Amino acid sequence: MKIKNLEIFVSHFNQTVSFYKDILQFKRLALTDTLATFQVGESILTLHQDEVNRYYYHFAFNIHSNIFAEAKEWLKKKVNLLEENGDDEVYFANAKARSIYFEDPAGNIVEFISRLETSPETRSKEFTPDNVIGISEIGLSTNHVKECFDYLLKLGIRQRNDEPFSKNHLHFMGEYKEGVYILLGPVGRRWIFSDKYSIDAPLMIETDRGIIKNFDE
Repeated sequence: MKIKNLEIFVSHFNQTVSFYKDILQFKRLALTDTLATFQVGESILTLHQDEVNRYYYHFAFNIHSNIFAEAKEWLKKKVNLLEENGDDEVYFANAKARSIYFEDPAGNIVEFISRLETSPETRSKEFTPDNVIGISEIGLSTNHVKECFDYLLKLGIRQRNDEPFSKNHLHFMGEYKEGVYILLGPVGRRWIFSDKYSIDAPLMIETDRGIIKNFDE
């Protein structure tokens, strides 16, 4: 599975647009009073303005597998890295991946992840925004997890390693070899490297298998 376009709804719209353009230096494709789109590697990130509901999401960007330390140093000059138990990075043994986390002005929990087995290497010696490969993960939190799980299966999006459904589990929907996942789970789970809990928030995920919208819309 590939995530072609992710559409989310953000507050502090102008500051958030400036963050992705000027701080993370993603290429802006379009801008109106209430919408902005960015090219993020092979993916597109679309921000819709919503100053009322103050939604937030967790999503991740894949980076080249051999440039994690350089990415961390680049980010530390621009943002405050989030911590978990005093650590500002984490190694996931099951995914063979290293991650760092930060927040954007809208309160989204954003992750740079270096997948050692599934993301390509780069010849670059320094990290630049060109080392962002694409959108790697998006959290989809819903009160209808089983219905959404079954819908994803119909699209051909299976859980990583074909693990079965579990009511309170965070499901990594996608293939390990692709390193791209929809993180499907119930409302109220805490996002790591954050004191925030998953909420019911509208979103649209355009994948190469089909389009997924939040079932609670």
